Amino acid sequence: YVNNIFFTSNDSLESIGQMLDGANNFHPNIKLVRQIGRSVPFLDVFIQNSNGALITSVYHKAAAESYVVQFGPDHPGHIFGNTVDTAIMIAVRYSTTLSQFEEVRKMKLMFLYNGYQPRHIDWRLSTLFSKYLSKHFILPLLNNSDDFSYLLHQLLTTSTDTTYDTTTKRSTTYQTHDKNMQNQLPQPTENNEFTARKRLIIHGRHEKRLSNYQRYIHELWSRTFDGTEIINTSLNVGTYLNPNLKQQLLTSMIKHIPHGRSNPGSKMQHETDKQTQNFQANLTWQ
Repeated sequence: YVNNIFFTSNDSLESIGQMLDGANNFHPNIKLVRQIGRSVPFLDVFIQNSNGALITSVYHKAAAESYVVQFGPDHPGHIFGNTVDTAIMIAVRYSTTLSQFEEVRKMKLMFLYNGYQPRHIDWRLSTLFSKYLSKHFILPLLNNSDDFSYLLHQLLTTSTDTTYDTTTKRSTTYQTHDKNMQNQLPQPTENNEFTARKRLIIHGRHEKRLSNYQRYIHELWSRTFDGTEIINTSLNVGTYLNPNLKQQLLTSMIKHIPHGRSNPGSKMQHETDKQTQNFQANLTWQ
């Protein structure tokens, strides 16, 4: 990872310190900030050394507040389901034991604070557990360490293959679609003119009160242009997501940034020095 290094070592603190001092003296712009101990944070993972065994759990930075899409009518329903599923996956993969999986309680409180319904959270948990553990698993919690170990093993060993298979399948589908499109090129008519089907695309913001407007537009289109040449035009009606809070804040910040001239050479040198100065080393000593 850029600017972050993690490794374990059985050497003494003196030998590790000499190695890091030599790295710091390699270049004046390189400065390694070391953190050595039996429990250290690395990115969003908290790592503990328990008698030679590394135990991991989810780590929350004190200066960073986690933001979750609020449960409301401004976004499609699948956005909320994906948000909960992603948080559950991270909690399972980063937790070594069932006791470390208590992150789920904090996750539930975070979702409840942002307006998520308790039954929606429990439903997503039950769906995940029933998918990997048992089809008859209906409880939104785990009490058996063996079940959690099996769930962790399934997510760590099968998810990569599933993602790879899905990506390969999509790539193959796109290649087949491109070949079919090449075979379906418009043919010239008697007047040596090419004919192609026209397409009309309409986009609008997603709102819950307008959830059925796509069907209404298609019905109005069919009633209005039935029996005319316009009916052969392909009508596509879609929605796009509303801008989230981060996008709005960035837009307002950009508007208030003064536009001043700067030297491109000095700017590139400043960015290079800044990148080299941000190297950090997180160390775990056994």
